[in-house]
Amino acid sequence: VKWGEHLVALGGCNDCHTPKKMTPKGPVNDMNLMLSGHPANMPAPDIDRQEIESKGLTVTQTLTAWVGPWGISYAANLTPDATGIGNWQESSFITALREGKFKGMPSARPIMPPMPIENFKDVTDDEIKAIFAYLKSIKPINNLVPEYQPPVSAPK
Repeated sequence: VKWGEHLVALGGCNDCHTPKKMTPKGPVNDMNLMLSGHPANMPAPDIDRQEIESKGLTVTQTLTAWVGPWGISYAANLTPDATGIGNWQESSFITALREGKFKGMPSARPIMPPMPIENFKDVTDDEIKAIFAYLKSIKPINNLVPEYQPPVSAPK
């Protein structure tokens, strides 16, 4: 668990999976919501998606939702609540990180940017297991993250 905590810190997991709150010194992690992902009650960014998806990237003030050429992606809830990874098996977590598959299901859609799945190619199974053990030990937070939204230009 301690090794997993260390790896989560080194990997910058809080950078995307912990909502930010604004302070006089700028955004800081809201540790009351540690690793709970994009807040369920926060609406999608109010932007011209067609323009953003064709030109670049935008992100919410919590730094937990991103709009880009791939559509809208939301940081996942990594806490051991049922709305996060509470019902996951270690093998599913390994599949999610190794193969970049949503919820660790082999037939699922890919995990979307900005999740750096390619960075996990050299991470050992023991390291992924340590991360999983740590995530299973933290405070569960009930937060059902919105579903990924494909690009507006994607074929229907």
